[in-house]
Amino acid sequence: MNNTLRAASLLLGPLLTAVATFFWEDTRHGLTASVIGLYATVAGVYGTLYLWDRLTAWKPWVGATGLVIALLGFLGGVAFSLQGVFEGLFDVSKTASLDAAAAHPAAANLVLWLPGPAYPLSLAALAIALAWSRLAPWPVWTGLLCSAVCFPLSRITRTEWIAHVADLLILAVFAALALLVLRGRLDPAPATTP
Repeated sequence: MNNTLRAASLLLGPLLTAVATFFWEDTRHGLTASVIGLYATVAGVYGTLYLWDRLTAWKPWVGATGLVIALLGFLGGVAFSLQGVFEGLFDVSKTASLDAAAAHPAAANLVLWLPGPAYPLSLAALAIALAWSRLAPWPVWTGLLCSAVCFPLSRITRTEWIAHVADLLILAVFAALALLVLRGRLDPAPATTP
């Protein structure tokens, strides 16, 4: 049962993210996409934490480091989603939103600009850890590395077709990881010395 829930989490997070991109409004997330994105972020937590738990069993310091990066990535996802929700609710323009963030640089940096890059960084870290541990086959970790490049490229440029490609790639990779979880294939060897 737990592996079914973990696999569902690994699928649901990227699936909702992919759906949210269809609701972008003139290269902005907008209210609907932001609400869906918020729930996408929350939906993906359980499965992703399980992946890092499996890597912790392999090398504790790798799992602990990756877990911190992943949690920062989730914080960034929630923060940017909430920013979009509040921009939509209060009808705040992109310029006004950026000006408000600039007026509070410490808060903006701690909540938005520093955690924001943690999500693609967590994809890259997960790819490297899965390759190093040999817990996942090369197409999975290679796909994660490609996702780590495509995702920020799509979100920084707000290019919808790149966003759809990134979303599809992430969904495919996490579907493969979900399948590995369902089959019990992510059980690593006992922990090695750090």
